[in-house]
Amino acid sequence: MKIMVVDDSKTIRLILNKTLFENIPLVTEIILCENGQEALDKLKEIEVDLVLLDVIMEGLDGYEVCKSIKSNPKTKELSVIFLTSKSKQEDILHGFEVGGVDYVSKPFNRAELIARVQTQLELVHLKNKEIEKSQSEIILKMGEIAELRSKETGNHVKRVASYCALLGKLYGLDSDRCHDLELASPMHDIGKVAIPDSILNKPSKLNEDEINRMKEHTTLGYKMFKNSTKPILKAASIVAHEHHEKYDGSGYPRGIAGKEIHIYGRIIAVADVFDALGSDRVYKKAWENEKIVDFFIEEKGKHFDPKLVDIFLENIDQFIEIQKIFNDSFQD
Repeated sequence: MKIMVVDDSKTIRLILNKTLFENIPLVTEIILCENGQEALDKLKEIEVDLVLLDVIMEGLDGYEVCKSIKSNPKTKELSVIFLTSKSKQEDILHGFEVGGVDYVSKPFNRAELIARVQTQLELVHLKNKEIEKSQSEIILKMGEIAELRSKETGNHVKRVASYCALLGKLYGLDSDRCHDLELASPMHDIGKVAIPDSILNKPSKLNEDEINRMKEHTTLGYKMFKNSTKPILKAASIVAHEHHEKYDGSGYPRGIAGKEIHIYGRIIAVADVFDALGSDRVYKKAWENEKIVDFFIEEKGKHFDPKLVDIFLENIDQFIEIQKIFNDSFQD
């Protein structure tokens, strides 16, 4: 978790930096600011989880900085702990009135400082987990809506999410990236909500104009999320945009190749095609797994990243097990 420390004393900034890093495992980064304006400028560019804010500073004082933080929709939920030598009750109450969640008195009691910061970070962590849970549920439902318009079951997005998580882990992605990919993957076809039913559910072969219109779903999905700063939604923009790119550059919408394609795009290409081939669609019956394996061997280095194909085939039993668990008769 990221903390911003705002204090006009360099000595205090360095003490806080050392103390928090050494004693609070949740802290991964500390941004140091010497005045309120610097803090507000940096908050336009970066996201933090907690601000430790000095009250008495030249220029904007801590109360004014906190008011600005709370009046900005982007930062209004940010937790602020005041650092203050003011001990009068009215000063402390004023800090709460402008939006602070706690205060630490100067000179610092080291144990008190650590305890108060730790408590607020744990509260922020719990709140973020609840937000992420709600966000992932919404993403999953949105993905299911896109699939239902194609007359597919919501289990498709559950299977693809599980395949992506497994393949990412086997490939060596860290747990955070696997988690983001798993939660974002249901958005890969979200752009289909803007494609007419007459094209989505046409039982016969699409003509050239219809094919080009269908291809637009990748760009439409990307545009929905491209400006988000949230890791899961940034991942969603990637999978929506790149899940039809091919390793040899013959895919769409941009025709990029090899490692120009984000690892998320390369992983979901394998996951999505595996599930599509193994499922009944309006235009085809499900393939047998032996035929699917032959297809991936044939398309290794063409459609798919060869390393990912090797990993997928070496662990095919695990993917088939997911396929069985989330079969189309599965219900939550």
